[in-house]
Amino acid sequence: MSIRIFGAQAATAAIAAILFFVLPLSIAPKTILFLYLVVSVISESIWRFHRMNHEIKEGERVPVILVGSGAAADELYEEVNGNNKYMIRFVGREDKKSRSVGPTPEMETVSLYEEIFDRVPLDVLNSDELLTTLSQRRVLYDRSKRAFDIILALILAVVAVPFVGIAALALSIESGMPFICPKRIGKNGRSIRLLKLRSMLFDDNGDPELQKKNRVTTVGRILRKTRIDELPQLWNVLTGELSFIGPRPEFSKIAEVYEREVPQYKMRHLIAPGLSGWAQIHDYDAPRGGADVERTKRKVSYDLYYLKHRSFGLDIAIALKTLRALASFSGT
Repeated sequence: MSIRIFGAQAATAAIAAILFFVLPLSIAPKTILFLYLVVSVISESIWRFHRMNHEIKEGERVPVILVGSGAAADELYEEVNGNNKYMIRFVGREDKKSRSVGPTPEMETVSLYEEIFDRVPLDVLNSDELLTTLSQRRVLYDRSKRAFDIILALILAVVAVPFVGIAALALSIESGMPFICPKRIGKNGRSIRLLKLRSMLFDDNGDPELQKKNRVTTVGRILRKTRIDELPQLWNVLTGELSFIGPRPEFSKIAEVYEREVPQYKMRHLIAPGLSGWAQIHDYDAPRGGADVERTKRKVSYDLYYLKHRSFGLDIAIALKTLRALASFSGT
């Protein structure tokens, strides 16, 4: 991600420096911050538009040797060489074990794959490296994130109470029981119960056979569209079972299938699950109608990218894109 926005940040710094030099010294610090944010948003938008719509001439692309093999290297090779928006082009491939030193620059598959696709390649993911990254102490990040979860959940709970109350009353009139507590997998594989407003006829707990008979109720459809059915999960955030940002928790029965069939699947349980995650903002929500191994492999590749690169910046990016989705009522 850093390479793609470097140009925008450089332009932002240059424009901001010119503005601050021209503007009077008496200008308030808050005004300076506001101007910087405006310049940053505008310059990054222009930069992204330019990069998306500008094709680099073949002669301007830097020749590079791709180091790696397997499906991830194949996908990366095809993506880069078939798309003129990248500054590089592959002129050959080498396996890690048989690589030789030459004049042509080399690039590793894993790091470049993550840079371009914003996800990790499961077939060549080094689990030891990921565990080492996760074991690094991030006291400030972890404590700050937990404090933020508690404060925001308390604030939103005050706002949510009347909406949840009205929705619960409507569900009671329509079909009886307004709440459900589906069983999901939480941090370290522990079973947790989520608190949700019921939007379906009954709680199928991810059972494929029951899902075939289930359907969304009239009130439930409105709740899903507006995401009001998710509001009771603020309680799970307060108890620490959920975070606002993290991999979405999976149904217990379906998780058992994925643990057998999806490489590194269990690793997504090393941190607390979240209300929204890196996979969700890339349109990879939980598959409907039971287990879907191939689709979930792709979803997990996004989840593990988040585990590997989790930070304040990444959390903010996920939060902003989630808010945009909520504002467009793109719920299901």
